[in-house]
Amino acid sequence: MMALLSVIGRKASLVLALGIVLGLVLPEFGGVIDGALPVLVMLLLAAAMIRVDLPQVLSHLRRPMRMGLILFFLMAAIPVAVHGLATVFNLSPILHTGLVLVACAPPLASSPSMAALLGLDDALVLNIMVVGTLIVPLTAPALTLSILDLPIDLDVTSLLLRLSMTIGVALIGAIIIRRALGRRLIEAHTDVLDGISAVIMVIFAIVIMNGIGVAQMQNPWRVLHVFGVVLLANWGLHILTGATLIAFSGSWKSGTSTIFKHNGAIALLAGNRNMALFLAALPAETAGSLFLFIALYQLPVYLTPVMAAPLYRRLLAHKPEN
Repeated sequence: MMALLSVIGRKASLVLALGIVLGLVLPEFGGVIDGALPVLVMLLLAAAMIRVDLPQVLSHLRRPMRMGLILFFLMAAIPVAVHGLATVFNLSPILHTGLVLVACAPPLASSPSMAALLGLDDALVLNIMVVGTLIVPLTAPALTLSILDLPIDLDVTSLLLRLSMTIGVALIGAIIIRRALGRRLIEAHTDVLDGISAVIMVIFAIVIMNGIGVAQMQNPWRVLHVFGVVLLANWGLHILTGATLIAFSGSWKSGTSTIFKHNGAIALLAGNRNMALFLAALPAETAGSLFLFIALYQLPVYLTPVMAAPLYRRLLAHKPEN
């Protein structure tokens, strides 16, 4: 089993791409395990926390101003900008709502694992993901209500407690496992951890896309239109954020890999959001109308490691010209 997980870990990018295909063709299987969604989120968090060195994580928290600025950019400035663009281009109410909800959502629970696969700053990604998830019950309702005037029936206290419990259990479990295994053993088996994360993400894809794919493919032009918008919401924000940060930081001229890892991490977070958190909070009619958007949004998420890996390998290996 360890050998198999190690192989999966080394091929994690391809496995994640396969996961989205399985999500489309195995809707019945997704229906069997759809109640496991909270557990899958917890497992993804734990798998990410196990491999991140705690002192490195805490080093980011010593600079709360930077953390606050990143969170403000990701979860306040981007939603407002996205709303403005959707208004200018006169998008349909469903696409408009979907785009703003994506922009308001916290980073994916799998973001630290994805960052590790791409060689980015996974400790920073973990911090932003955890804090962003904790504050989303406070930030998202205010933004969506003020921007979209959307009647969201959200129990802020209940959701905050549920998210805090999920993250807390995952953190405690990760600490116990990390201490039991030891740092050296964990660092020697990173491929196995990548394999475990990849398997969990494949199951997650099957669950989140349960019963959506086949039914929606009857209108291919609508699917293509929504998919184009989804690509802009994910890869568009990813590329635009990364290019802007590189340009302003001067990292291309300096060639400092640490800066590339940091900027790439923020760009990754800008494009990959956990919109699934809103499914339980939205009115049933609104949630149903967003199913196609949510399903197609998984495609760029799960293809990001495959598509972005060559670019980040080149950036991280870049040497400035003399």
